[in-house]
Amino acid sequence: MSTDLSVAEIFKKLEERLRFHEEQAAFHTQQEVHHREQSALHTAELQKVRERFEAFKATAVAAADLAQETVVPPPAAEAGDHREFIGKRVQVTRLIARVLDGVPEGHELGAGWVAQEVNRRYRDILRKLTDARAVSVTLRRLKNAGRLRLIRKGKASHEARYLKI
Repeated sequence: MSTDLSVAEIFKKLEERLRFHEEQAAFHTQQEVHHREQSALHTAELQKVRERFEAFKATAVAAADLAQETVVPPPAAEAGDHREFIGKRVQVTRLIARVLDGVPEGHELGAGWVAQEVNRRYRDILRKLTDARAVSVTLRRLKNAGRLRLIRKGKASHEARYLKI
């Protein structure tokens, strides 16, 4: 420690430090009040945004679920009432035509979807489930008859896509 300072210099330096720390304390008190106000404002905004976000998320999830539902509901009369087929030989071509009759015009479809619908609706009267390859032959014949329009030709990697007209 150095004692080279006079008493007047010591007083002067201590007064400078007192003034500096008083200013800093006042500044930080002012900042504390400002930050407290800002914190309250942002907490209220956060709560409001969080509530609206949760409401939007719930609505968006419900809307997404609704959008993913199939567009073509099965006809109510066909859902298990197959009395007309009792004692008769079931022709899969006619079942495919019935499924297509329930599809609205302008609906895009493929053999896989039609096969699933036939199997779902007529599972109890089919001897064996039909596959997309068998359905594809019928769809091609319906295209040639003018009931369907070819949108995309089938390849080994993807099935043909048709549009009901």
